[in-house]
Amino acid sequence: MVSKKIGKWISAEKYKEYLSAYREAMKKIPESESLQIKTSYGTVQTYCWENNNANQKFPILLLPGKSSGTPMWYANLPDLYQNRTVYAFDALGDAGLSEQDRPINNSFDQAKWIDETIEKLNLSKVHVMGHSFGGWLSANYASLFPQKIASLILIEPVFTFQMIKLVIILKSIPYNMRFLPKKWRQGLLREISGSQDIDTSDPVAKMIDDGANYYISNLPSPKLITRKQMQSWKFPLYVAFSDNSGVHNSSKALREAEI
Repeated sequence: MVSKKIGKWISAEKYKEYLSAYREAMKKIPESESLQIKTSYGTVQTYCWENNNANQKFPILLLPGKSSGTPMWYANLPDLYQNRTVYAFDALGDAGLSEQDRPINNSFDQAKWIDETIEKLNLSKVHVMGHSFGGWLSANYASLFPQKIASLILIEPVFTFQMIKLVIILKSIPYNMRFLPKKWRQGLLREISGSQDIDTSDPVAKMIDDGANYYISNLPSPKLITRKQMQSWKFPLYVAFSDNSGVHNSSKALREAEI
């Protein structure tokens, strides 16, 4: 029997629709090695762009934003793997090709599946880069397994330096109300992206839109990274915020990051 606490697609048909957009989006990025890494919480879809001239440099690990997946990194990958090997994970318990088979109950579980995947890849340290919710995943992992972190790069991280805006919380409610029209539920993506339109003719945009609409996540609410955790970080940290972020007050988040 499948646990009710495991994420799932609303139907096989909608998963196929997402998968079609995902595969189309993957055509935008360089060819990679595809790996399926088994962990205690499920199988993690992993991609590797091997750089044979990296000279023993620690690799980069990419963690995607909510309702997304590896294809969201298409614009960044060509530059990133010029000098280093790059790995990317589809997050367990979220849209993507990873397959969750055990509940993820807390922040430790969220970090543990990442650590198990890194261990099975035989990586001693990684430069972790995360976007949005992937930023929180990265910061949470770095707080619990700091010995694995070569550096931490956070791009518009949520639940890390401050809580998200109330309007985002309110607009996220329709995603759990599947009987509402899809266009109502798309309001959250527009708020986060800062755009009035979602161009679903673009395969990456369609992939994210389909993931947000058709995947029911059952993950625990992320806990804000504490100042005590951040002050224990001994590795280099780079944080990027948008001037007009739809998710949080960038100025306040930046001040918190600098403490």
